[in-house]
Amino acid sequence: MKGAKRTYQTAFIDGQTVKVLPGQTILEAAIKAGIYIPTLCHLESLEPYGACRLCVVEVKDMRGFPTACTTPLVPGMEVLTISPALQKLRREILEFTLSEHPFTCLVCNDKEECTDFMHSTRKVSTITGCNFCTSNGDCELQELVDFLELKDMKFPITYRGIPSVKDNPFYDLDYNLCVLCGRCVRICNEERNSHVLAFVERGSGTIVGTAFNETQSEAGCEFCGACVDVCPTGSISEKMGKWRGKPDKSVKTTCVICPVACDMNVNTKDGKLVQIGSVPGKRTNPPQLCLQGKFLPAEISDHHERITTPLIKRDNKWIEVPWEKAIEIIIGKLDKHRGSRFGVIASGQDTLEDNYILQKFARQVMRSNNVDLHNSYANREIPELIHRLRIQQATAGLAEVEQADTLLLFGTDASLSHPMLENRIRKAFTTGKQVISFGALPTRTSTFTTNELQYSPDGEEGLLLLLLSALDQKQNLQKIIQSAEDQSGILASQLEPVIARLADSRKLVLVAGDELLRQASSGNILRLLSALHTVLSSSGRCGILFPTYEGNLYSNALAGAHPDYLPGFQQISSKTKGLTCNEMLRNTGKEGITAMMIVGDLPVHPGLDKLEFLVQCNMFKTALSEHADLLLPLPHFLESEGHILSMDNRLKKVNRAVTRPGSVKSINWIVSSLAKAMGETGFSEKPVAIMRELKPLLEATGRDGKRPGPPELKSLSAGTSGYPLSMMILHNHFRYRGNALSKLIPDLESLTAEGTVGLSGSLMEQLKVKAGERVRITSENGTMDSMARLMPGLNGQTVCFIPNGNIPSEIYDEVYPENHVVHVKIVKG
Repeated sequence: MKGAKRTYQTAFIDGQTVKVLPGQTILEAAIKAGIYIPTLCHLESLEPYGACRLCVVEVKDMRGFPTACTTPLVPGMEVLTISPALQKLRREILEFTLSEHPFTCLVCNDKEECTDFMHSTRKVSTITGCNFCTSNGDCELQELVDFLELKDMKFPITYRGIPSVKDNPFYDLDYNLCVLCGRCVRICNEERNSHVLAFVERGSGTIVGTAFNETQSEAGCEFCGACVDVCPTGSISEKMGKWRGKPDKSVKTTCVICPVACDMNVNTKDGKLVQIGSVPGKRTNPPQLCLQGKFLPAEISDHHERITTPLIKRDNKWIEVPWEKAIEIIIGKLDKHRGSRFGVIASGQDTLEDNYILQKFARQVMRSNNVDLHNSYANREIPELIHRLRIQQATAGLAEVEQADTLLLFGTDASLSHPMLENRIRKAFTTGKQVISFGALPTRTSTFTTNELQYSPDGEEGLLLLLLSALDQKQNLQKIIQSAEDQSGILASQLEPVIARLADSRKLVLVAGDELLRQASSGNILRLLSALHTVLSSSGRCGILFPTYEGNLYSNALAGAHPDYLPGFQQISSKTKGLTCNEMLRNTGKEGITAMMIVGDLPVHPGLDKLEFLVQCNMFKTALSEHADLLLPLPHFLESEGHILSMDNRLKKVNRAVTRPGSVKSINWIVSSLAKAMGETGFSEKPVAIMRELKPLLEATGRDGKRPGPPELKSLSAGTSGYPLSMMILHNHFRYRGNALSKLIPDLESLTAEGTVGLSGSLMEQLKVKAGERVRITSENGTMDSMARLMPGLNGQTVCFIPNGNIPSEIYDEVYPENHVVHVKIVKG
């Protein structure tokens, strides 16, 4: 019951009185009381394991030496965590453990002086001692040896001589350092539910590996890095940070890659990024992240192609200039482009403060409402409709997803788009919750479902109409049932098991993927979702969740980065509404947009040639830079400060953790400097001052009592004759501020399928094409070539394309921003 008083029980550890909740173990109580008990296998977030036996303790009136991690603490229990007998037993256990691990450095009499005087390189292929080990100074074995006062080894070392594995993206493996603690296996299987790692072989040949001798990629590894974070030795080490030394500072911040907005810990040395993961020495409960949050910031932070000084183009060459000169040039050019001739395209992966001050500059200084985000919605009312749903109907977050008795998923591949949301979906599934998935494609998310139905591309509207007609007879939708079945590819009778499960649900969460919001009928789809939410809420609690792309498209539109709304979704007059991202690019030249400021990168649009002046703010030179007049260097989010609004509506702090290189300046500084130089007041470069101005607007929810109107009941059309295939345009998630990360990070190339078209086996047979061969894709607007790849589970008439930025100009507007579905025909190229 909410507010119920918690009952504690009292016991004694090393003579110290401790109070714990019933069911907690001796180890949990000791950790809470600040009492150290050695352990190698323990992980706070997982069930007790008891494998390493190092946490043995003495308990009064109990025979033997029980393990603290598996023994519950009961009232009045008297526990001793350190004694000569315990230390002797632990030393013997550790000696056995070290008999297959390089140990001479651990017990060396001169190890105290070694660090000061022996400065040989650590960069060797195989680790044979402390001085070569990347974990030297932050190794749990070193801590254990010191605590147990282990001075010598009675067992001869058996060096295993296993070759190092260096072909994985982002981290290396050296099984000669593995002590078989099981942490990596358990975090992979029990916390991440990926089931990639396992103990293989037997006896002295046991190692951690994958089934059937597959590579980790072949075994389905998602490279979340959880195994790296929990490894107590140097057996699993990051490629980028392993040689940078022991961190001297750790900073808590928030990831901005997607709206889940995960907590993250950033470890630095001398202000430079070492790695993202556990605080040094604290690996038992590391923050959980995904590939993009864990590894990609380190890959781009010190990238050799990064620009750190303002650049101006002269005679088609980039020339470095000081900031003062860059600001002077910009204000000299912008003055004649005030009004509707100016436009700003911002990134949802920047802070609320960044996007607020950008839209303020566009509106207050440049007198233009042409301000939008990368990958904004073709239907410009979508952010405001989401806003109405959030303030009028119950929203949900990660906690509600895990606690729900039923999850209803629509069009989401969270394993790629929002991996930590996927993590909660998997946990719900593995604990026996009902997970119902509807999608146009087979995904990894759909493998963690109790019910799965695959609809036709563009079939979301028909599916929702079918669900509503079955759940709410008052809607009177029977007259379009046939049309809804034809459009969705699902029969009403197929929904009967789902309807039965929903009828028994009392804690339900709807998860609506961003794919639903990227099609012509997206407004009606949102209205249908609202109606469905209302019906399901009548029998219990029902939350709704919108995992949007690109940081948080919704919240940055709420901050004013939208052509139709001021901050807080204050409506702009229809006469003064601005242009969307794609509309700006399509309407350049003397009669339209003549000057732009673009934050990040965009695929090159033919309209860029018509601009008179373009400023690109980015970390790298890109193809877009060829059309820019100035290139201004930006920090990444670990070098920035501000806030992000998570998808469950929490305002989370982004802290500056890493020193900016060169003369890199924040967006706040750039915009405020431009505004002041153009004679405007009220522009601050300090995030605290900007948030003071912005926060009341974020909180002004505009509760006008309105909900999205009733869905339009209309006939639903099918495909296009002459172009029989439905090509789904999938979102490329490996981007930061629009930059294609696979072009910057070689390790990503093996994990993405950019620029390829996924085909079913039957379609490949029909086209007489094999994986890796070229095909020609034709739509009503143009033609492009791509490489075919096999995508099992696809319907015969559905194909998938992942943009890589190299899109022919004649069909650019058809696939960017993603239309979600384009009707095409394909022939062997």
